[in-house]
Amino acid sequence: MNDQLPGSKEQFISVPCNACGSEMTFDPGTQGLHCTHCGNRRELPRSSDRIIERSFSETFSLSHQPTGLDVETKLFHCNNCGSNTVVDPDVVSFTCPFCSSKNVNESAFDRRMIRPSGVLPFKITKNKAVNMFKAWIGKGRLFRPSKLGKLARMDGINSVYLPFWTYDANTASSWHADAGYYYYESQTFRDRDGNVQTRQVQKTRWVPVSGYYEHYFNDVLVGGSHGLKQKEVEKISPYELKDVVNYDSRFILGHESEVYQKDVYEGYKIADHIMDNEIRKQCSRMVPGDTQRNLRINTRKSKVTFKHLLLPVWIAAYQFKGKIYRFIVNGQTGKVSGKKPVSWGKVIIAILIATGVIGALVWLLNNQGGG
Repeated sequence: MNDQLPGSKEQFISVPCNACGSEMTFDPGTQGLHCTHCGNRRELPRSSDRIIERSFSETFSLSHQPTGLDVETKLFHCNNCGSNTVVDPDVVSFTCPFCSSKNVNESAFDRRMIRPSGVLPFKITKNKAVNMFKAWIGKGRLFRPSKLGKLARMDGINSVYLPFWTYDANTASSWHADAGYYYYESQTFRDRDGNVQTRQVQKTRWVPVSGYYEHYFNDVLVGGSHGLKQKEVEKISPYELKDVVNYDSRFILGHESEVYQKDVYEGYKIADHIMDNEIRKQCSRMVPGDTQRNLRINTRKSKVTFKHLLLPVWIAAYQFKGKIYRFIVNGQTGKVSGKKPVSWGKVIIAILIATGVIGALVWLLNNQGGG
């Protein structure tokens, strides 16, 4: 069973081609292993029977189970962006896929990790991701630095499996609030000329109200990465998690993978906040009337479970004037997001030109009017 995390001291996975002996990699286009030397292909089994929800109490026992989820990995830590990327123990130099920095530790270190229960294989090929990058980098060139194309090299796009936690929970919430109902009263006043006028003034009648809201949260997704922030990943979400398959390290062949730096408890704090925000929004919608105040919610969460998954992302990272810019693609759906530096010199020139054109038009109109 090939379920070792890449970098495991027990087994750093490699699959030789049965035709020529070269190493095979996972090909998003064919969804199987591919030999870049001779073109030989091999299918991979797909099932999801080992992707199960786990309770928090199980995290204490996972590392002590002989066949549990706990493995030891070799990691490179990037001093520039803080990411921890799984590497071959023999690697002596490494370029960080999250920031393109070469300022990484000279030696890898060991860390015991909870093994992912599932992986979502890449579907977007490198060629497609590169074309998306070219189209994106070419937009809005007018206000971009002239050297941007050279900084963001087209061959500098990397495929990375990012660590995620998903959380499920039953929630029961009781709420109390003041519901406001608008009504209007006539009010007389004197205008500037001293005449008596009448106007309608809005008033609010406040009534105490309460209610109850139940909801089951399924697969609240939280990134476990420091390489990419939660907000960055949310911009290329959602993922279609129904396509997740049992973790098999052969799906990782030829791609980078990052290990989680937010553990299952840190991830739950974020998920808890996401759930509370959604509960507040739904309870607020239940308050009757025209307006509301003093919404108070008491929520009980039960049957909280989690899964650890690896999800695919294409990343093109480059630095401009000491700041990291990224272009990211959802490796399953193709949804894109990114930031580009702005050339403020070009912006100022454009503003000056626009101001000059407007000024010239105003002068012409004034002179024509005067004639």
